[in-house]
Amino acid sequence: MSGTALVTGGGSGIGLAIATRLKADGFAVVVADRNEAAAKAAAEALGCAWRFLDIAEEDSVIETVRGVAADGALAAVVNNAGIHTQSLVVETTAEDWDRIHRVNARGTFLMCREAAGAMARKGSGQIVNIVTRLGFGNPFSSVYMASKSAVAALTQCLAVEMAGTGVRVNAVAPGHVGPGTGMEAAFRAKARKLGQSWEEFEAGVLKSIPLGRWCRPEDVAGAVSWLLGPDATFVTGEVIAITGGFQAYGVAPDPDAVRAAAEGRPG
Repeated sequence: MSGTALVTGGGSGIGLAIATRLKADGFAVVVADRNEAAAKAAAEALGCAWRFLDIAEEDSVIETVRGVAADGALAAVVNNAGIHTQSLVVETTAEDWDRIHRVNARGTFLMCREAAGAMARKGSGQIVNIVTRLGFGNPFSSVYMASKSAVAALTQCLAVEMAGTGVRVNAVAPGHVGPGTGMEAAFRAKARKLGQSWEEFEAGVLKSIPLGRWCRPEDVAGAVSWLLGPDATFVTGEVIAITGGFQAYGVAPDPDAVRAAAEGRPG
């Protein structure tokens, strides 16, 4: 494969695994991240370029995408950057909702808009959005899952809009990506909110996954690599689940804790 692949949130975790795999696939990778130190370190390790990018800021998105696309070699954009919070609906503030959606939904929309425009002018390109396993209820994750549901819908609509331009748009939906990644902190926070030890929580997660292990960043990177490769040229508008067979996971929180949270929120 050839051309430039821009990976957002590429400085660590899933994004770094994707950048590493695409570099091995032959792409000229650009690691984009709001953490400059992480972006620089990743780029140095991979021997590739890096850029500062804050997807919550429209000007930063425009400058980054147009800068990378200026030479006409932009072949792929992988929208991996995102943030998470762990809170019950009854304790979630409007500010929390807006903060998560500003990054995950609005930020990905801005990236898709700019990338799609650049690729349409060129007549080719691919966009891959990283979402999450959808279609079930997950306590403490309503804001995050709502934002990722928006991205999944955006993916499918944009795929239809771009189909005649030579641009394909898909999404990858990982299951539980935990230990050793940025998501581990979110899972540990959920375990604490459920009143479970990490060992108890992890055992429950693994029991819900038929293949019996956490999803690894490399598993996600493999799916992205396939979508960007020659065997997926008839694939667009799809959400590819990488879950190890996981179907549903949702330990109900203690009702007294829910009541206390509802009573404790101002208003």
